[in-house]
Amino acid sequence: MEPEISLFIILPASLAASAILYLYLHHKTGIERKYIFTDSPVVALLTALSLFLFVKPHISGRWLLSGLILISLVILLAFVFTMIRFWRVPRRKVTAIPGQIVSPADGKVIYIKKISGGEIPETVKGSLASRLPELAGTNLLINGGWHLGINMTPFDVHKNCAPVSGRVILNSHFNGKFLSLKNEASQSENERNTYVIANDEIMVGVVQIASRLVRRIDSYVKEGDNVNQGEWIGMIRFGSQVDIIVPLNYRITVEKGEQIYAARTIIAEKNEAAH
Repeated sequence: MEPEISLFIILPASLAASAILYLYLHHKTGIERKYIFTDSPVVALLTALSLFLFVKPHISGRWLLSGLILISLVILLAFVFTMIRFWRVPRRKVTAIPGQIVSPADGKVIYIKKISGGEIPETVKGSLASRLPELAGTNLLINGGWHLGINMTPFDVHKNCAPVSGRVILNSHFNGKFLSLKNEASQSENERNTYVIANDEIMVGVVQIASRLVRRIDSYVKEGDNVNQGEWIGMIRFGSQVDIIVPLNYRITVEKGEQIYAARTIIAEKNEAAH
């Protein structure tokens, strides 16, 4: 068989295997569909070239072995691409103006809830909920607020940033028990880290919630530190969710199901009509 003919077999097979894998990841983890059209073809092309140049099935005739190697390479390369996206530290310019709040995390908005004054907010994953009593020790909840949940996939940047500039007045860590978020007790027993950041104009809360694959949540700041809007304040190691609580006199500018980005997306702005 001529090399040109065999490449027409290897490349479509690689494209099919890669597309199936990325469709599965989209279904299983909720990654954006765009990765099926960006990362998947690159994985397929690298797989096909590796087989053609190094395994050389068109010369050796090892098609069964080549098929097994193809599948393994697709999975391996997809994993490498995922880890690159997971661990990357993008440089993002904050374009927010005074009175605007940026997203603390990359991911999709999974809920937007209104909380009443004095109410202890509950973080929710699916149908499971758990209260965040550590916030009761601050003035964050006196007048109520908006509570947003952001779900992160393995393809999202997992560093989290300060949604506003200010002073860290709370940095509370709960060790948890590393349970699955599907477990009934997961939201109250999983590791989490809660921040409250305040300045002369606003006070916001940020909650990092871990999942069963997490080894730890890294915090880059401590109570009393001053942070700038968009500055990285921590990272969840293979974690899944970040919640944010903002005041009621701010208008939410994102919608449920929307993909948002840390430091870049404006999630709320001051509602002057509220005064």
